[in-house]
Formats: sequence, structure tokens, C-alpha cells
Amino acid sequence: MTIHPARLVPAAVLAFAMSACGGNGRSSAPPPATPAAPDHLVGLHASDLTQGLRERGLACQAPVLERDTRHWVCESSTPLVQYRVEFYGKAPGRIEYIRVVVSQAGAARLEVAAPLLALIANQRYEGADPAKARAWIEANVATPGRIDIGPANLKLSGDLSRLVLELKALGSDW
Repeated sequence: MTIHPARLVPAAVLAFAMSACGGNGRSSAPPPATPAAPDHLVGLHASDLTQGLRERGLACQAPVLERDTRHWVCESSTPLVQYRVEFYGKAPGRIEYIRVVVSQAGAARLEVAAPLLALIANQRYEGADPAKARAWIEANVATPGRIDIGPANLKLSGDLSRLVLELKALGSDW
């Protein structure tokens, strides 16, 4: 059987083109997928937060179920200062979002807000970096902003008269 040279040319061109492009005729495997960020702060439990907040004089209410999420509120106030901490999670061991608000009347001082901010920065969960979180909060109280540290996003907003600190799991919808 004789193969006509005109039939070999297209096959040779196709083989050359595929080898020049790095192809081998087989589809390449997709790159490995990056694991999704957790939707909660793994290892942090509601009791860790409520215990620390109660030790600092805040009164914590029992969680309220709002749709499929539990909502905890701890607060304390004097005529000059109001502290409010809210946190949310699908279960006590699945905390997704924490919001701290410190409101001060009169001459606002960092020393009034610092213990509560430090408590949140010091929370232990997988991938947490308390030293970095504390340093960032201290450096950014006057210039609000946000940063990702490990599996969490920290955000500072407001000023010393009404300072807001938010901490959320990167994979959370909050």
C-alpha cells in the first residue's frame, strides 16, 4: 500500500503545530484548586468571647436565632462610655463575624477602648496572629482601614469618640 505524499503534509503540519505549542494531543489537567477560605473562625467558640467580655464587665445576653444564624450581644455603659460587642455564627463553635463599638462622650481616650480591642485581637483560632493583630490595631486607631491576617479580615472605622472594630472570617458572607 502506497501513501500519497499529499496526505502526509497536513498530518505533519498538525503534529508540528501541536508540539510547538507544547501540546501532546491530550488535554492537560487543570491547575490544583486553592482551598476556599473557611466561613468561620475555626477554633473560636462563643464561650471564649462571652467569658472574656464578662471578665471586662460587659453583660452578655443569651443568643437570639435570626434565620439560621445566632446573634450574641454583650454590652456595658456609663454616662461617658458605651461598649457593645455583637457576634454572629451558625453555631457557638462557628463564629463568623464580630463587631465591637466603643462610644465615648467628652474627651475620648484610647485607654478606654484599648482593653476591649486587645481582647478581640488576642482571640485564638486557627491561623490567628494575635501579635500582628494587636500591632495593626494600635498603629491604625487614628487612621482606620482594613487588613487580612491569616483567615480573618480586620477593619477599623470611626474615631475615638465612636470606634468600630470588625473581625470576620474571610470565607464568610458578612
